[in-house]
Amino acid sequence: MKKYDHRAYLYILIPVVLTFTFSYFPFLKSFASSFFTVGRNGEFTSFVAFDNYKSLFSNQYFISSVKTTLLLAVIFVPLNTIVTLLAATLVRRESRFNEIIGSIYFIPLAFSLSLSALLFKQIFSPSNSIINRIFSLDIVWLNDRTSAIFTIMILCIFLDFALDYILLLSSFRHIERNIIEASLIDGANEAERYFLIELPQIASTILMTAFIALKDVLLISAPIMLLTEGGPFRSTESVMFYYYVEAFRGSNRAAESTISTIVVLCSAVLLLLYSALQRRRHHA
Repeated sequence: MKKYDHRAYLYILIPVVLTFTFSYFPFLKSFASSFFTVGRNGEFTSFVAFDNYKSLFSNQYFISSVKTTLLLAVIFVPLNTIVTLLAATLVRRESRFNEIIGSIYFIPLAFSLSLSALLFKQIFSPSNSIINRIFSLDIVWLNDRTSAIFTIMILCIFLDFALDYILLLSSFRHIERNIIEASLIDGANEAERYFLIELPQIASTILMTAFIALKDVLLISAPIMLLTEGGPFRSTESVMFYYYVEAFRGSNRAAESTISTIVVLCSAVLLLLYSALQRRRHHA
């Protein structure tokens, strides 16, 4: 009988310790803090049960931030998926021309988040908008909630575009060639091959990019911070931007712990949903 070598566990000991120290322990502490009033130095003062959660969900600005996050998710996730899928579809066949177009699609990777946000802030400036000049428009982009949400959404698509495009293009180009050739022999046309063969083959990647976009919406903060600063009149605050305002500007430890707990639990639900959908697809 082959002897089992327990020294193998040493290879995963350090990652496990680091993960617990910098991920699970802070979350457990934050979760516990959400049921207490917390002093400025992080000490627990008194047990308040669910009062922190009740206070948070009775705050109009937090409710507004939840609505804004849901609105971004409803619009951004499908739109981002469609745009990146269309881009990958157009260059999925290997050719010199497609490689040139594909190189252009990589351009967003050269821009940092801060640079992209500042660039968009200049392009959509309320007082001197480049877009308004080009198309002869009269829109105060960042001073109106609807147009500001639209601008944030376009910036998010720009930031996510290159990575999602790479994932989808790689999936397209790794489809078994014999499947495509068999469809040609059977007389399938271009549309039938695309919708009945290619798209089902990359369904897992499409699902993954959609959930990545959903995760980005849930955690969005920096683009709003740099582009609109939550304005006008706190109408574009996301949940995580509201967390930034309460935790770092207001030093509200109770709200900080409560919001972080809610966000982590929502992320866990999304992860479980994604895993369930992937398992269901593989079994089907």
